[in-house]
Parts: sequence; structure tokens; C-alpha cells
Amino acid sequence: METLYKIAAIFFDIIFVLLVSYFTFVFGLRLYWKFKSKRMRGQELPILEGEFLRLKRGKGVIYFHAPNCRPCKFIDPVIKKLSKELKKVAFIKVNIAEKPELARKFGILATPSIIITKDGHIEEVLMGPVTEGTLREKLK
Repeated sequence: METLYKIAAIFFDIIFVLLVSYFTFVFGLRLYWKFKSKRMRGQELPILEGEFLRLKRGKGVIYFHAPNCRPCKFIDPVIKKLSKELKKVAFIKVNIAEKPELARKFGILATPSIIITKDGHIEEVLMGPVTEGTLREKLK
């Protein structure tokens, strides 16, 4: 019976260490994303050619998504709706599965990611899913 208690204690210790490691990793990654997005604000866009020329003047949105990303599937209709409603805002969708080099140039770590631009400079970076209200507020 004593060996059974020792095995159970070891098992629970391993589970505890794994859970703490997981939460530490996720929390650290979130902190890094927040720090990185703050650092990106005010920087000039790394690419201002092709379809990105539309972002040189006025407000713009660059939406990075992936075809197998579940949160992206929830944000896609919001992006489509806002792109139809807000005619003064230029919307660009980038599929990172097709264009991974663009994601690298912009420093995108996760999908969905939304970069809001103004006059060719990064105004804000939103990583992860956002609501329509939040996005609408940021684009005013």
C-alpha cells in the first residue's frame, strides 16, 4: 500500500509540474506579445509596395489569418462586414499559409493578428480574436 502512495505522489507531482510549466509558458508568451505589439507602434510599415500602397495614406487594416485557424473563422465575417461599411479604411487580408514571408516581415507570431495603420505607420497591433465593437472603436 505504501508503494501505491509513493507512485500516486510522484504522478501528482509530475502533473503539477506540467501544469505550472504550461501556465508559465502561456503567460510568458502573452507578456511577450504585449511587449512586442507596444514596440511595433509608430514604426513604418516594412512593405509599401503592391497592394500595400493603399496604406500609405489614411487608415488601414492588415488582417493576418490562416485557413485552419478556428478564431480566424469567427473574425472573418467581422472583417468582411467592416470592409463593406468603412469605405475610407483600406483592408488587406494576408493568408499566412500562402505568404509566410509577409508574416515574417511584419513579425506576426500568431493568428489572427490585425495591424491597424495610419499614413503608412503602425498605429496598433491586435493579436488574437477581437470583437466587432473593439475593432470598430479602434478604426474611428
